[in-house]
Amino acid sequence: MIKTIMDVEDVARYLGFSVKKIYRLVETNQIPASKVGRQYRFIKDVVDQWLKDNNVLTRPDWGKRLDAVLTRMRVRVPENVGTDDVSREISQARSQRRAGT
Repeated sequence: MIKTIMDVEDVARYLGFSVKKIYRLVETNQIPASKVGRQYRFIKDVVDQWLKDNNVLTRPDWGKRLDAVLTRMRVRVPENVGTDDVSREISQARSQRRAGT
């Protein structure tokens, strides 16, 4: 069960970041945290909103990076896979990405 109020280790586990990364984010005021005594606390709902507001988990250059990777993949397509197959998979991946699935 995910806690409503988390410490550094909890929020690191929740976000899939290292504890060191969380401390760096706190020290540079990039993640909302409250200091209680000598320890930091994070409110889950505030962290979730921070993720949404800052697009932390989505990279703005994702489309360009995907195109570069797919272009390299097209060059290395095995003989039994046609370029139409690759194009169809690319279109399908992009539509799933747009739909958020």
